[in-house]
Amino acid sequence: MSGAAGRVLRALRRDILSGELEQGMRLTETSLCTRYEVSRVPVREAIRTLAAEGFVAVRPNLGATVATISADDADDLYAVRCTIEEITARRCAALVAASATGADGLVSRLDEIVETGLAAVAAGRAGELPVLNTRFHLTMAELSGSASLLSLFRQVADRIQWIYATNVSVQGRRSWTEHRGIVDAIAAADEAAAARRAREHIANSRQGFLSARGA
Repeated sequence: MSGAAGRVLRALRRDILSGELEQGMRLTETSLCTRYEVSRVPVREAIRTLAAEGFVAVRPNLGATVATISADDADDLYAVRCTIEEITARRCAALVAASATGADGLVSRLDEIVETGLAAVAAGRAGELPVLNTRFHLTMAELSGSASLLSLFRQVADRIQWIYATNVSVQGRRSWTEHRGIVDAIAAADEAAAARRAREHIANSRQGFLSARGA
C-alpha cells in the first residue's frame, strides 16, 4: 500500500502498537481524518487492513474500535515466545563461545540496545520502550543465525510490541533489567544461563500481563 493510504496505515498501526490509541478505543473516520490530515478513503483502507491483521475490530452498525488482546491470545503468544527466545539466547551464547571476537560484534549490538533501554527507563521515557523492546528481541533472533527462528519472530513481533505497550509503565524497569541479565549470560558464553534467563523473562512478562488484567 502506497501514497496516503500507506502513510495512514503505518501511522495508525504505530499508534495502536505503542498504546497511544488504547485497546477498546472507538475509531471514527472523522477523528482519524483529522488526526492524520487525510480524506476518508485512505482511512477506510487502513482500517480494513488492520482489521484483517487483528488490530482493529469492526462491528456492523457500531463502527471500528482498537481490538482487545484476550488472555488466551496472549497466553498462546507467550508460549510461542518462550520456545523461540530460549533457543535464540542459547544460540547467541554458543556463537560467542565459538568466537574469540564475540561473534563479530554480537554482544556489542545487544549491549547498545540494552543501555538505550535502561537510559529510557531511568529518564522516564516509557513511550520509547515498546519499540526498543521489540528491537532487542528481534536483534537477538537475527544474531542467533537461524533464519527460521527470525522468520517466526517477525510474524509475532507486532503483537509482542502491542502487549508490551499495555503495561510498560509497570514492567519497564523489570524487563530491561532482565534483558541486561540475558546479555550478560550471552557475553559469558553460558548457554544454559542464557536460555534459562530468556525463559524466566518470558514467564515474568506473562505474569505481569495477567496481573495487570486482574487475571
